[in-house]
Amino acid sequence: MPEYTNAFELLMDAELRADGLGESRGILVVEGPDDKRVFARHVRDHAQILPAGGRKLLISAHQKANAEQRGKIIFVTDCDYEVRRGALAGAPDLIITTLTDMESDLLTLGLLETLVLDLVPRALESRSSCQQIVSRLRSDAEAIALPLGRLRMAAQPLGVPLHLEDLKLARYWNTSTRSMDLGKLIRAMHTKVADEIGASKWLKLVEQTPGDSGMCHGKDLVRALSFLLRENHRVEVTAESLARMMRSALTSEALETWDVIRRIRAWQVANQRYVLGV
Repeated sequence: MPEYTNAFELLMDAELRADGLGESRGILVVEGPDDKRVFARHVRDHAQILPAGGRKLLISAHQKANAEQRGKIIFVTDCDYEVRRGALAGAPDLIITTLTDMESDLLTLGLLETLVLDLVPRALESRSSCQQIVSRLRSDAEAIALPLGRLRMAAQPLGVPLHLEDLKLARYWNTSTRSMDLGKLIRAMHTKVADEIGASKWLKLVEQTPGDSGMCHGKDLVRALSFLLRENHRVEVTAESLARMMRSALTSEALETWDVIRRIRAWQVANQRYVLGV
């Protein structure tokens, strides 16, 4: 996949591709390769999807695009708490995920039930058994991911990576109360940001973050599902494998229920340039 050093290189490649593919074809710019994989089976030509190589470059390219380019190129990016901060707003040609990121959006499309049917033998016993397992996994995954999301948002303005992908979830998850030890998490993560902020201010920063389930980051949800499947159902499956399974399970029918797709289709109609099949 191409690597761009600046926004102008990305825009030039996107525009050249759009012109080369024909006046009815549009270009979809996404953050990275995994985002391209979400859409790859649902577009007319894989060449129409360009991974920018990161959110910063994607946003920069969108800001620098002229009116003609915006009629040929559509951008899709993760929300990542920026909308809540007031630092990011969508546009007809800049589509922001409904929730925090692609994975959290995809999990609202009924894909978890498909995964459970494939992975958990007891889910095949009856429809109600499957629904109970799905419901429990979903609620427990949110209970794990929510405090992590709050930590992510609190740390964002500090510019310090927390590396939550390395966190040992079992150290903070209470199986009896089905909850995470937020206080313990806050203290543990303060060691990562201690050079930037004192303990009491860090605590206040975390406490000021919203406490709704929309704060859950998709990557944390998928990691939590991997952890819960192992702990509760003796199913060994990595978070990476679950993410791949989710993308594979994304049918055209499920795709059409996604608000991101509705907004892409609106752009297509307005500009008479198509990325998705019609």
